[in-house]
Amino acid sequence: MDIVDGYKGIMDLDLTDVREEFKKDLTIQHQKDIDEYKSQQSRLEPRLRYENTIGRIRIIHSIDEKCQKKRVEERNKEMARNQKNY
Repeated sequence: MDIVDGYKGIMDLDLTDVREEFKKDLTIQHQKDIDEYKSQQSRLEPRLRYENTIGRIRIIHSIDEKCQKKRVEERNKEMARNQKNY
């Protein structure tokens, strides 16, 4: 696979099925898009930037998922103890 990395709010560029003569131009345009995105983000108020909105939400979801798994494990252990004592 021929993948060019993205950046935060810009997804990776998949060049797998792209003809060779277009790959260089697409890669250059992708980098220009990333540079423009960075410029736009720097002009925003910090509270409106990607890393402080979507990025923060992703972190919260990750923490919540870990806590949820822990609660399920504890509940399963409790149920197993109750069944053993029953």
